[in-house]
Amino acid sequence: MKKVAVYMRVSTAGQEQEQTIQNQEIELRDRIKSDGHLLSPDLTYKDDGWSGAIIVRPDLDRLRQDAKDGKIDILYIYDRGRLARLLVPQEIIMEELRKNGVEIISLHDINDDSVEGLMLGKVMGAFHEYERLKITERMRLGKIRKVRENGNLLGYNPKYGYDYHPRIKGKNGRNGYLTINSKQAEVVQLIFTLYGEQGMSKYGIRAELFRRGIMPAKGKSKQWSTGVIDRLLRDTTYIGRHFYNKTESCETKNPRKYEKYRRTLKGSRVERPKDDWMEVEVDPIIKPSLFDKVQVQLERNKRLNSRNNKKNQYLLSGLINCPCGFARTGDPANGCTYYRCTDRLNHATGLRQCFERGINSTVLDALVWSNVKEKLQNPALIAEYAQKWQENASPIESQLDMLKKQVTSLNEQIERLLTLYTTADITEKTYRARKDEIATRRDNVIHEINDLEALRASQPKLPLEKLVCGVLELLQDPSFLAKREIIRTVVTKVVATQTEINVWGLIPLVPHGKVNLNVTDSYAKVPNQSVLADNLEGVGLNVSHRYSKVINQSKPTSAAQIPFELNLSMPKPDRGGRGYSDELVLELQTELNQ
Repeated sequence: MKKVAVYMRVSTAGQEQEQTIQNQEIELRDRIKSDGHLLSPDLTYKDDGWSGAIIVRPDLDRLRQDAKDGKIDILYIYDRGRLARLLVPQEIIMEELRKNGVEIISLHDINDDSVEGLMLGKVMGAFHEYERLKITERMRLGKIRKVRENGNLLGYNPKYGYDYHPRIKGKNGRNGYLTINSKQAEVVQLIFTLYGEQGMSKYGIRAELFRRGIMPAKGKSKQWSTGVIDRLLRDTTYIGRHFYNKTESCETKNPRKYEKYRRTLKGSRVERPKDDWMEVEVDPIIKPSLFDKVQVQLERNKRLNSRNNKKNQYLLSGLINCPCGFARTGDPANGCTYYRCTDRLNHATGLRQCFERGINSTVLDALVWSNVKEKLQNPALIAEYAQKWQENASPIESQLDMLKKQVTSLNEQIERLLTLYTTADITEKTYRARKDEIATRRDNVIHEINDLEALRASQPKLPLEKLVCGVLELLQDPSFLAKREIIRTVVTKVVATQTEINVWGLIPLVPHGKVNLNVTDSYAKVPNQSVLADNLEGVGLNVSHRYSKVINQSKPTSAAQIPFELNLSMPKPDRGGRGYSDELVLELQTELNQ
């Protein structure tokens, strides 16, 4: 008696629930019976809820191994597509089974081992594959058309904080839409408040959610991941701007844990070009002002993250910009370190627009530190800037002018890119990528302008002597890490060329008298300046705790910060046109590291 086996597969959990795999089994058993065979009990292979695009499946592997061991003579399948979705994997598996002496009988395909029969089988498989792809594409385009025309959301996984109400067909039907889930919305508001108002880190937020017993929506883990919290904090859906068709699925390149059998081949998502996004209005959960505040803090934390550089020391890392509007970043070369424009580093050829040269980072760091230290130790200078601020003549005005010129310049760059694209000088892919990059920079500059205008409007009406009553006492010999924390607290932006440096900053007023800087913790972080208390009795910094939340948050507060500006000139190279000597750089580096 011949050894008879069956193989069945369905793609989704929905098909499992609809019992389509049982329907396959009924048809297969009837055919086996009509052919006069008997199905062996241990030769039934089922892959429930497995996509045909995934070749590594538990029961398919078991089937192939049993065929290799000679346990199967005849294999019945519903159709070729049960073995694999695509033609090439189908042929590989079927050829392997035939080599192992297995006769394959498909209920809905041509069963002929002749040359003509095999060719027709392959042609039918190619048409099946083509038709599946066409159906998938038609469904995708149909969904996009419905969203574009009337904002109808189809088959949707809602964002955390929202519930999805699916489309109802028929005479009394309605479109799909999102509504706020009040319980989850409270969690969203808590996360934004902890990060934007109380200065808590993403790790701190995760710990706080765990302490409160708030689990992620899917409940697969007892605590939130920082990646989920980061994406939530960046999502414009929470201010009412939801985007359909924003991302697409892709294969996971680096899965967190190894699994031999993975039901989902495309377990990650990547962002589509912004021109493909379609905006759908939803009810907001977060106020735009809080959302903007969070975005600024996220960008600042990203730039200042010490993990972005583990080899060289840069005092102004994350703070220094090029006059063209791009950031400058540390770049070692020939035994020295430089601040170079990221436009040069990212676009060495082709679309590079900035040709500013690099700046010796050691010389610039030493120059900025000595001048900022002098400012902070001089009450007369603090008083001078405080008076200018009260007279609306503070450095904020010049910084606003510079930023507004940058917005104009960035808009002009987008127009020039459009001209290059319309004249076919650049491809659509290059145009979209470059346009998105410039638009993101422009949005960041606009956010910076809004923050400065808000700061300008928030100046306190206090006597001048009260603004400068506390004189900052720096440590006599702070370490490099301490110096960097002080710079990051006081300096907001640096724009530099090889000859001129402009430094803008804010001297924070803290809620107690004299402040003795405590920077013994090398991972210290400044409390969020937006939540410092109203008591303006001192000037100084407190950088003793990085991951702890800001205390005394019983009520929202407005901090006073005195703006200042430095206009500096780089020292002339002591080696003529060949830059700075090794002796000078070593001397300055030693001073910085003390």
